[in-house]
Amino acid sequence: MRIEATSIVSRVVAGIITILFAVFLNWLFLPAWNIRSEGFWWYWIVVGIFAIISFGIAECFIADDDFFIPTIIIAIVVAVMVVVGIIGAIASSKMVNAVKYSNLIEIEEGNFGDEIQSISTVEEAREFPLLDVETAQKLGNRSLSEIDKVSQFEVNGEYNLISYKGKQYRLSPLEYTSIFKAINNESIPGYVLVDSETEESHLIQLDNEIRYAPSDIFSQDLKRHLRSKYPSYIFGKYQFDIDDNGEAYYIAPVLEPTIGFFGGKIVKSFVIVNTNSGECEEYSPEDLPQWVDHAYSLDYLMELAKNYYQYKGGFWNTIFSKTNVKDISYSYKGKNVNEDDNEDENEFVGYNSIMTKDGVQFFTCVVSVSNDESALGFILANAKTGVITYYDCAGAEESTAQLQAESLYQNYGYKSSYPLMVSVDGVPTYVVYLKDKSKINKAYVMINVENYTISASGETLEDALLQYKEKIFGEEGLTPEDLTEETSDKQDTQIKSTTGTITELYQAIQNGTTQFFLILEGDDNLYISSISNNSRQVQMSVGSTVSIEYYMSPNEELVGIVSKIEIQ
Repeated sequence: MRIEATSIVSRVVAGIITILFAVFLNWLFLPAWNIRSEGFWWYWIVVGIFAIISFGIAECFIADDDFFIPTIIIAIVVAVMVVVGIIGAIASSKMVNAVKYSNLIEIEEGNFGDEIQSISTVEEAREFPLLDVETAQKLGNRSLSEIDKVSQFEVNGEYNLISYKGKQYRLSPLEYTSIFKAINNESIPGYVLVDSETEESHLIQLDNEIRYAPSDIFSQDLKRHLRSKYPSYIFGKYQFDIDDNGEAYYIAPVLEPTIGFFGGKIVKSFVIVNTNSGECEEYSPEDLPQWVDHAYSLDYLMELAKNYYQYKGGFWNTIFSKTNVKDISYSYKGKNVNEDDNEDENEFVGYNSIMTKDGVQFFTCVVSVSNDESALGFILANAKTGVITYYDCAGAEESTAQLQAESLYQNYGYKSSYPLMVSVDGVPTYVVYLKDKSKINKAYVMINVENYTISASGETLEDALLQYKEKIFGEEGLTPEDLTEETSDKQDTQIKSTTGTITELYQAIQNGTTQFFLILEGDDNLYISSISNNSRQVQMSVGSTVSIEYYMSPNEELVGIVSKIEIQ
């Protein structure tokens, strides 16, 4: 009787301890209560292992013949969970489902001339925002001196590009520097905005301060707050954004596995959290508020793109034959692209952000897996819609352009920013700026994508543009007076359009760029069009009907420089 009582008490104590451990573990790690979440299975496996240890110790004090039976039962259950988890992981893996991972998205080809930001005039060069994350970090950190408790907070290093009140800014929230600082403060004052054009930094101190954040603790920890309202949701990386009134929000993507048991997680909705009130509202991707600039995270979109290009031919194809296997420059993120320079500041970031008419886009090149330092094209990934678009633009990859820019000022030791892709009268061009050791911009470089040896530099982007256009177009290059829209010759650079049938067609290479020369029926003008305007120009012939947009060359009569062309 005494043995039976001891058995019951020992097992009850072991059960209580296990339950308390399970509650604490759940509170600490906040796993999604969703059987398709890996965290859910790991949680129960750890709890099960703890239970085996707990009951095993308790049953050592029991002298009856079946004293280890509960422990054995728990061990069998845990073993089954481990086996099921392993099978689920394998069934969800890229090794088994490579083609399915590749088909998670469909990347369509875009029109370079229509969709890529243009820098063709001095005015466009003056207004072009060049602020990158690294410079924004340096400028934004200085703003912390404007608050009283400066030692309590730090600025998050992401500095996402946003559009706010008609201007482009780099935005980043303040965060607590440690758990102890979170205990000592009730809220976070606000966020930092850095103007992409003027490079002025502003610390925005909110009336409705940030009370729910990833760096906070207990009930104000953003993850804990979301888990209390949505216990079964699998969340992706949070994005910080502001509305048209400057109020702060965190946007949490909700993921749904679509491959096997755990794999192929795709965003199915977004939960937008008011950082002051904690109010949550769920939106479908199509119904996001207009003010949202960043909903999809950079890592999520780049992972989709990488899978798309790598696994079209299956998993083993990526290891052995590598037929049609491609990669993206973002894969090299964090790696030093100059093997002769081991300084951390020269790490290759692998991407940049640009603003288009469709919103904020992440930019990175599509490259060959043979690592031949050439780009096949590039992609733009929309941070709000999640749409990824490919642009056919063969030439030098970004790291090659960086090294080319640095070589122009090699005696100064300047370091290159990550390049941006722009259109200079339809010609794909990298824009790079060079910084000294204090991260101050010292020079600007424009580099031809198709032939990176064609480059031009200057103390301002306008200077670089003028020299670059002269190298690209030769006598067709425009002078400062021709490019400035405020001159009396403004009408020469106005965009015109026409449609007609080709009666004469010629092709030549100028400064490494393929140019088409065409005359239309009943038209005295000679039109010059770069191959980058439309790859299908190679299919043109006499008799083809084309629609073009152009401006008249101020240096030659009856010569039109084509900026856009469509073959009917």
